[in-house]
Amino acid sequence: MTGEKIVVFRLNAMGDIVLTIPTLRALKNTGAQVHVVVNEKWCALAPFIPAAVHYYEGGVKLLSLVSELRALKPNKVYDLQGKLSTIIMRNLLGAPVMGVYKKRTLAEQIVAATKQFPIKLKDQRPVWKKYAQVCGVEADCSPLFEMPAEYIDECRELIKKHDLIEKEFLLIHPDASKPGKEIPDELLTNLAPMLDLPVAIVGTGTRELDVPEKYIDLRNEFDLYHLPGVLSLARAVVSSDSGPMHLARAVDVPLVALFFQTDVSLGFAPIPSSKTVVVSNELECKPCSLHGQNKKCPLGHFKCRNISAEQVDKALKSVINL
Repeated sequence: MTGEKIVVFRLNAMGDIVLTIPTLRALKNTGAQVHVVVNEKWCALAPFIPAAVHYYEGGVKLLSLVSELRALKPNKVYDLQGKLSTIIMRNLLGAPVMGVYKKRTLAEQIVAATKQFPIKLKDQRPVWKKYAQVCGVEADCSPLFEMPAEYIDECRELIKKHDLIEKEFLLIHPDASKPGKEIPDELLTNLAPMLDLPVAIVGTGTRELDVPEKYIDLRNEFDLYHLPGVLSLARAVVSSDSGPMHLARAVDVPLVALFFQTDVSLGFAPIPSSKTVVVSNELECKPCSLHGQNKKCPLGHFKCRNISAEQVDKALKSVINL
């Protein structure tokens, strides 16, 4: 592949973009010039992605983006999104489309669309491995961001403003894009007295949350650009199934990832590491949705949300020495 120019489409979401990093790095290691197209809302992550990053800004600017990509004269195109926008762009590029990622079979799509459950996929391999297969490379499980020393120094100054000391505090990210992924208030409250280190809550703050007195509420205090660095300075991170969960894995911080309504069988667990533990209750009815979008339990019990504080505390102790 030496000297080739490769365009990879993966517009959304934050976690999916992180999961492409092993593949992008593997492509780059072949000597190819790798270009990745992401949604403009993730531009803050560009410095940490091992590829030249281009931004999709919506339909109005689609043609100008295509012109930008055509000027590269790419040899190969890989579509890891498979949406209408990327189908249009890849067809307009005029370069060979070598691989397209398909999330699910038609039958599986119908099961999800008609709200049947549990959703059982035929191919339960991790998504990051599927991406690598589509792109024809062998990717390892090291999705680590490359963060320069001066950037980490900036993040150190940010946490100092909140009286946090590097590696002497915990971070919890309770929010998620869908309600079935969020960490319940009760779990946050029950966990508080078990933790010996200072604890800060991070996130966007769009959810109504009764923050226990034990925790420092730092939601909306860090922008997306600085969030990876701030995560890396924590002793450990506890996160819902979300984009920041994948960011925590990407900066190699000890991580406890909590899966409630969703399930690792869907392929979106954090990339494995010795510092990462996934906590998820196994239930016959789980997962009942692809993305945790069910606001009400189809069976009326929501047992998937019954992860206990003791489970989380045990997981934390297994990845760090508190």
